Amino acid sequence: MFMSSGAGPSKATPKASIEGDKLVDPKPPATEVATFEALADDSPKATTIGDLQLDKLRLEDGRYVAPLKDGRRAVLTLDPDLQQLAEKLLNESRAPRGAIVAMSTDGRILALAGRRTDAPKGGKEGTFDYHLATDVWAPAASVFKLVTASALVSNGYDPSEKVCYHGGVRSVMESNLVDSKSDHNCETLGYGVAHSNNAILGKLAFQKLEPALLDRTARDLGWASVASFGVKATCGELALPKDKDLEFAKAAAGFEGSKLSVLGGALLASTFADKGEQPTPRIIESIAGKPVDPGKPHRVLDAKVASAVAEMMVGTCESGSAAKSFRKHRIEVAGKTGTLATTKPFYMEHSWFVGFAPVDQPEIVVSVLLGNPQSWHLRGHEAAKRLIDKALDRALGNAKRRAADREQATADPAERTAKRAK
Repeated sequence: MFMSSGAGPSKATPKASIEGDKLVDPKPPATEVATFEALADDSPKATTIGDLQLDKLRLEDGRYVAPLKDGRRAVLTLDPDLQQLAEKLLNESRAPRGAIVAMSTDGRILALAGRRTDAPKGGKEGTFDYHLATDVWAPAASVFKLVTASALVSNGYDPSEKVCYHGGVRSVMESNLVDSKSDHNCETLGYGVAHSNNAILGKLAFQKLEPALLDRTARDLGWASVASFGVKATCGELALPKDKDLEFAKAAAGFEGSKLSVLGGALLASTFADKGEQPTPRIIESIAGKPVDPGKPHRVLDAKVASAVAEMMVGTCESGSAAKSFRKHRIEVAGKTGTLATTKPFYMEHSWFVGFAPVDQPEIVVSVLLGNPQSWHLRGHEAAKRLIDKALDRALGNAKRRAADREQATADPAERTAKRAK
């Protein structure tokens, strides 16, 4: 069964710090262990995916390399600093399942990491499994609100218009779908996305959208597509209700009917970063010394619609569900959180963050998914912040070095001699 969708866990969920006490893991029942092992075996245990043998990935002269099945050597686009940080963050999370993808806006995969544990409640000991970054294994939760918002704006809904509502923090109910005397609050669609308010998104979808339009928008955004770029990946799975009813409203808010891979989350976020154009993902830079065609982006959403939704994602980080991590950040970040707990075959609270930064000139796209136990160590938006900081700190350093090199190149010999003397 699905539980809370929105910005965070219930108050009853205990929290442990990364540096805090060890998690206490009483021995789980044999039936729970068996169901977890069966779930872990859904995908191949080997990390050879497609033609690229990621089980033989290694760092060589500052670049990640891996062989193809035919024996040729591939140099990868993975960034050593970001890849190692992604793996470190997954270790810190101790989640039974987790994955991270960092990507440049041109589609280059900068980090691709997945981790799972044998214990249903997670732990320090884990196995890295890249399939968790490329396969679908979790509900999309409130990340799907980005699709609903796109469908609404594409269908002519004014994102600045206010809708009156009540509740919606943890659920969507029948009473949320129609105007009511209980509707004491009035906010915009952007507020609903930023704060993951289920009543706002459910009501607007029920009143303004047809199921076929929402389904088509999701598919246009690549939700059900398969990507093959040396690594075979499924972007998402879609099974939205056909009738306009309460179940449709719940699906529009992210409670059911949609699953998303972590790579799919990165491609979704990149669409809003690049004004409706989606890049072709790639992880191979060159094969046997020959550069690989990077592919071209393709338009999947109207530019004005994408920009309007991107602005809503900024609200997530400024005042909404990820403000705790990003409100005082030195640069503007756009993102979307999602939280949805499943209780079968065992408890996992899926903590999502997809986003990009800086907002004006995006350089880094991140997608983080942690399938946390009840006692969790890290949330998706916290891990995303550290990845963004790492990427932008280095980008800033590189820009300063390039500026210094340009200044050095244009200076006359006397000035260069004087500067060296200082």
